[in-house]
Amino acid sequence: MMKRLLIAASLALTAAAPVPKQLTVGVYPSYPPLDMKDPATGQLRGFDISLGQALAQRTGSKLTLQETSFAQFIASVETGRIDLFFNGMNDTAVREKTISFVDYLRSGTQFMVRAADAKTYAAPPDLCGKTVAGSRSTNLPQQVASWSAEHCVAAGKPAIHFLDADNNIDARLQLKQGRADAMAQDSLTIPYVQSQEAGVYATVGEPFDTTVMGIGVGRTATALQDALQKALQSMMDDGSYKALIKTSGLPENAAIAKATIDGAA
Repeated sequence: MMKRLLIAASLALTAAAPVPKQLTVGVYPSYPPLDMKDPATGQLRGFDISLGQALAQRTGSKLTLQETSFAQFIASVETGRIDLFFNGMNDTAVREKTISFVDYLRSGTQFMVRAADAKTYAAPPDLCGKTVAGSRSTNLPQQVASWSAEHCVAAGKPAIHFLDADNNIDARLQLKQGRADAMAQDSLTIPYVQSQEAGVYATVGEPFDTTVMGIGVGRTATALQDALQKALQSMMDDGSYKALIKTSGLPENAAIAKATIDGAA
């Protein structure tokens, strides 16, 4: 009994630990306009960086940005190498078994082709039987497979072939070089991509599989979760959250109405 009480007390102290004054934030700078690196200065910038700095200011903390691969985010939080990460990871019930999320954005998946092929692929079903590139470390492979099963295979058309890419930048390269007929990318980044390469890409259809994205935090770091949630909600309440979305080049529908913790559960 005494051993159980000691374990319970230890867990309670861990959960009640104060928010660290120095937060190490994982960043994978290949996700514009959320996370990117200025080619001239090497400085990390983007919506996530600006939001992180604003949240840190409201929680009385300072940020240390640490470049981390997308695939290592969850493990890095679990082992304490980083305190949290942004980078638009989808908040899913499966991931919530390992870490927690402070939800902060909404996005869907959308197909994109070369502008020269816009008439050939005028609607999403035109992509049935074609090769679609996408980041293999995200939910895109499963999302495209599910869409293909419902809209291609169920209609008696050939399935989409998914081409694994390292990230969104690599997927666009596969598209440009003709190794893919189209690519799938989250809708919240597409307006920025099109603004940077005017006339190069065209979207096909509307976004599908709309999901909520979260700031990844350790499951036992409840004080940090609560502090981030309250700070984000305060930004929503005073209008600075939507203002940052606009100035960062994100679509208006990227905004969520309320800051929640583990909203996918």
